[in-house]
This record gives sequence, structure tokens and C-alpha cells, in this order.
Amino acid sequence: MTKSIFASCAATFIPVAAIFAAETTTNAVTDLGTIVVEGTALSRYRPATVNGATFTDAPPEELPTVVDTLTEDYIREHNPTDLHDLMRYVPGIETGGKSLLVRNPGQFSIRGMGGTEPAFDGVLPIGRGAGLFMDPFLLERVEIVKGPIGSLAGGAGSVQNASGGGGAINLYMKSAHLDKDEIGLQANTSVGKHTFRQRGMVDVNETAMEGKAAVRVIGTADYYEPTYINQGIQDGARPRESFTVAPSVIAKAGDDVTMGVKTMFQYTDQPGYIGVPVYRGHPGGGYSWYESSCRRGDRATYENFMVNPWLDWQVTEDWLLKFGAGMMFSSWDFSMQEPYNGSGAELQNYYKTGLWSSGNKYMTSGFSESSSVSRNYNLYTRSIWTKELPWEIKNTFVVQPDYNYRESSGGFGTPTSRYGLLLQDSVNWRWFTLLGGARYDHFEQEAYTSNGSRYRHTVTDALSPRGGLTIRPLDWLVFFGNLSQTRTPMLGLRTESGATPTTPWRATQYEGGVRVRPVEKLWLTLSTYRIEQENVPEINNVGLIKSYDGRNTSRGVELSVSGDVTDNWTIMGMYGYNWYTDRNVAPGEKGRDFERYPAHTFSLSTSYRFDWGFMEDVVIGGGYRFRSLSYATMRGSYVNKNLFFDPSHVFDVNVSMPLSKFGGSDNWILTFGIRNLFGEKYFESARHYYECLVGEPRTFEICIRATF
Repeated sequence: MTKSIFASCAATFIPVAAIFAAETTTNAVTDLGTIVVEGTALSRYRPATVNGATFTDAPPEELPTVVDTLTEDYIREHNPTDLHDLMRYVPGIETGGKSLLVRNPGQFSIRGMGGTEPAFDGVLPIGRGAGLFMDPFLLERVEIVKGPIGSLAGGAGSVQNASGGGGAINLYMKSAHLDKDEIGLQANTSVGKHTFRQRGMVDVNETAMEGKAAVRVIGTADYYEPTYINQGIQDGARPRESFTVAPSVIAKAGDDVTMGVKTMFQYTDQPGYIGVPVYRGHPGGGYSWYESSCRRGDRATYENFMVNPWLDWQVTEDWLLKFGAGMMFSSWDFSMQEPYNGSGAELQNYYKTGLWSSGNKYMTSGFSESSSVSRNYNLYTRSIWTKELPWEIKNTFVVQPDYNYRESSGGFGTPTSRYGLLLQDSVNWRWFTLLGGARYDHFEQEAYTSNGSRYRHTVTDALSPRGGLTIRPLDWLVFFGNLSQTRTPMLGLRTESGATPTTPWRATQYEGGVRVRPVEKLWLTLSTYRIEQENVPEINNVGLIKSYDGRNTSRGVELSVSGDVTDNWTIMGMYGYNWYTDRNVAPGEKGRDFERYPAHTFSLSTSYRFDWGFMEDVVIGGGYRFRSLSYATMRGSYVNKNLFFDPSHVFDVNVSMPLSKFGGSDNWILTFGIRNLFGEKYFESARHYYECLVGEPRTFEICIRATF
């Protein structure tokens, strides 16, 4: 009954909204003003400015750091269903598994190192698990800032999240705007072997008070039957049912003051899934590709509420003050049956044969059923002073004090307060831009009890500096480099003997590169980096900390091209090479230098709009993703030579055109697409070697959307 009700709601979501839009446009002069139809728009992959690298809007080519941006056009064209699906298009980004059972669900590694928890506007962490359920339709853009960024946003220190060495993922939500009244509608239907998905979206922005205020409401609904609930022991399980509502408000309180509130509520109820074992690039342990170890009744439910009030005050022509606060509350509950993990002689037999000698395939453990409530509070003030000085000097000075508190029940989050102060200065003179800054963080861990252990109140500090230089001798040529460091205390950690760390871990990056603009709106970027991480917790084979003197190195090269080749042709290509070394493993031993993540990753997306003949206003797009061989690990450590993931090649294609091509309205755009065109069977992520998640099979998709 629930399935049929939800499917009916999803199927009728867009038609009902379309009727509403049609009725509204009947009075277009009164309600919506003049509708201007420009035909099918070409996707744009390169933004004019980015904010996440400096907290000030700046052209990406002028920064001493690398920022990969996924624009709203890029997101819409690729139609990802969650943040994880979107991030897999960026080389060098990995996740530990797309499941709530993962220790840090919804977080990502960048450049072979742990990245920070994704954050809204670079300052408000999205909370535990939200990255698995965030519908990218809500996002205006995503900025991935590469390298240690503790000097800007602060490191994250807790028992579950000693991260920040690889970079940051900054999310910028769509919110109310004063530009115009607008209604957006979209529906997507995807069909593949043993899989079906129906998504509906609506986006309404309405101005008021003679254009001085606006309200925007975004809603999404998702009904999904993954392949693994139509075969194996999970056959017949209830599909995924999910929806999101995100209202926001903006108002001008005066010529120099703008304020607003963003809110969001998410709900997801989906079948449990934790993947299958891997053996020589294929499912092991007797599993097939699209089978699940979970039972028919295993579920994972997630609820999240966010509220984010903000205020911008242009105090003077040179001085801008930004105030922001946020509260993120989430809860999740899951029951799962894990793939069987043997031990001793049976484990050795699996390494040789890919089968469990006992014949067992499933097990349950203390982690198989869990629930948690997470709370995250944030408050900040940002002062941006920009001044044109004599001798062609431009100076931008940023000061930001902020406060963050977070805690989680169920033993998954140390209750921690962080008080931070950021100082950053950018000086531009002719060819040169010099960036320097430092961030001081004061951490206080509250006293608490977890799993029978008593943790006392702890106070510690961290200082994270950085510097960068950009040289632009020609308008089309830029040289850049940076030296940055993140320091993060390891709160809530103890060794087997009960010892606690006395010094923070450190991640230090050295990076240099060059940018070239071969045509007016196209940029190529080449960079090379090295990240050294020290004082890292070392984990033993049962998951306990044995020391705090772990050391590792990540080095690599990245090449990207983004922008418009011509007015009708846009492109975004990214290549990443990364090599990881566990320096605690002796030289010459396997596990010191190995493909912990794919050494080579590549993605290419392109879109072309025709402007002649019967093909006028038709847009064709294509995408390709490649990942080289990598090894399945156990808590990040090498296990066995037979436990690896084969290289994968995934192709996507799509065609968009106005509905008027079929006699309909120019306001509506119709898109046909095929995801995973050649039906590649591959693993997209993994928690441990026996919990590896499979990529989706070939799916055919039809999408219809409109803007009024």
C-alpha cells in the first residue's frame, strides 16, 4: 500500500504542478510578467567567481589554490540523485561507502587524504549522514577546494572526524532572490534492468514588497527501486521513499542591509544496503553483482532539519559585514545484515579462492543495528575590507570569529565546542597577488561517557597557517603556488592502554601550477602537489588505536580544462594522478606504496548546441569517467593482493530539445539520456574489502522540465 501511494504521488507530482503553472500563466501579466523564451540553454561548466577558497568572491584563475566547481547547469545535466553521485564526477575524490553503516557517512577523501565534512557556504557543516541524502537539485553550485584548508575553515577534531588534510567541499544552496518571479518544474523517470526511479521537483520564487522581498520554496520527491531489492534474499523489499522541502526568505531592510533565512527538511526511508565482498575485481563470497546481504525488512531511515539565518551589511563602500548562524539536527536509524567476514584459516582460504569455506554469507554484529541523533550549531561574523591603495595596490582583509558546537548520541560524536578566529590578507599589485592567513582554534571537549568509558573535560588549541602567490604576467597566463597546513587535535581518542594524544595531527601541502587560456572563455590548469601528514592515529586489526605517530604522504598531479570552446560548445575535463605512501610500513613491504585509491582518475563532460536547420536548439551532451585499478582495504590498510577493483569506464549520453519540436510549448524542455551506456559492471565505493558497493547498471532516462 505504501509503495503504491508513494509511486502515485511521485508520478502525479509534476502533472499537478504543471496544471498549477498553466493556470498561473493564464494571468501572466498580473502574476509573472513577460515570459521570454530563448530556446534550449547551453550548459555552462565554469563559474565567473568562487568563494570557498578565500571567503571572498574571486575569479578561479586568480587564486593560488585549485578549486573545482560543479555549476548548476552541470548538476542539472548529470542529474545526480545525491551528493555522493555528484562527487564521483570529480577525479581524486573518494568515499568510504554509500551507507549509514559507514563510520563517517557522507564524507569524502580528497587527494588521498581525509577531507572535511561538507559544509553550507563553507561554514556550516551539514551533519552526520546528510551527504548520502542531499538532493543536488537544491544546490546552486558545489566548490571543491583542494589541499589542507584548516587555515580558512578550521580542522575538525573528534573521535569520528580527524579530517581536513585533503580539502573541503562547499555547498551553496539555491535560495530566495529578488531578480524575478519564477516557477521551475522537473520530472525524471529512469528505467534499467531490475531498477526503476521516479523523481519530481518544483522550484517557486515569488517577489513581494515591490521587489524588496522574496520567498522561494523548493521541493523534491524520489521513489526508487534499486537492483538489489529485485533479486537475492532482499527480493521484494519496499523501495526507497524520500522527499525534501527547502523554503527560504530574503528581504532588503535598507539600501545597505539584506537579510534572509534558509531552511530545509529531509526525509528518507530506504532499504538497507552495505555492499558485497570483492575478489579479483568481481563480487566474492558467492555473491552476484547486484545482490545484497541485507534482509527484506532491513531499512535505513534518515531525517534532517536545518535553519540558517543570515544578514549582509555594506557598512561603507569598502567594508562588508556578514553575519550567519545555523542549526542542523539529524536523526537516523538502520538495521542491516553484513556480508560474512571470516577469520583465521577461513579468511586465508577466502584470500586464495574468493569463497568462505564454511559456506556462510551473512552475519550480524553490534554495528548492524544502530540509531543516532546529531546536533550541530554554528555562529559567525565575517568582516571583509577591500581598499584601492596608491601605486595600483588593492588590499582585501578578512577577519572572521566563529563558534561551532556538535554532538551525537550513540557513541558516534564527541560533544565538542570550537572557538575560531580567522585572519587573512590578500594584496594585489600589477602582476602579483600575495595571499596570507592563519586560523586559531580553541577546542573544548565536554565530559561524557561512551561504551562504558569516561571521558573528562579536555581543552586544547590549534594554529593553522597558509600562504599563496599568483603571478599573471599576461592576461592568458597565470603561475600559482601555495604552502598550507592544517592542525587538528584528536579529541576523544585513547589507545588500548588508555593513553590520550598530546599533540595534534598535521597535514602540510606544497603545491605549484600554471593556468593557460587558449581561447576567450576556456582555461587549462596544471598543478602538482605533495601532502605530508604526521601524528595520525594508527589502527590495529580490531579497530583499536595502537599509537598516534602514524605518518603518510600523498603526492600527485592534476590537469583540468573548463569553459566554452565556442559560444555553442562547452567542456569540462579533469585528470588526477595520486600516489599514497604509508610511511609506517617498512620500505619494500607491500602496503607502504599501493593503490589505496585509484592512481589515475579522469572525467570528461561536454555539451553542444546546434543553431542551424532542423537541429536548431537541440543540445547533445556526453560524459565519460575512468578509474584505474585500486585495492580494497581494511580501515585504510592493505589486506591482500587478490582484493582489488578492476579499472572502470562509464559513458553517459543525453539529448535535450524544446517540446515545440513535437508541437508543444517552447517553455518545456525534453531530455533523453542513457547512463552507463555500455553497461559497465564496477564498484563505485567501499567501506571494507567485504563491504563494497556496486555502480548502477545501464539505465534509460527521460526528463521534462520547464521554467515560467
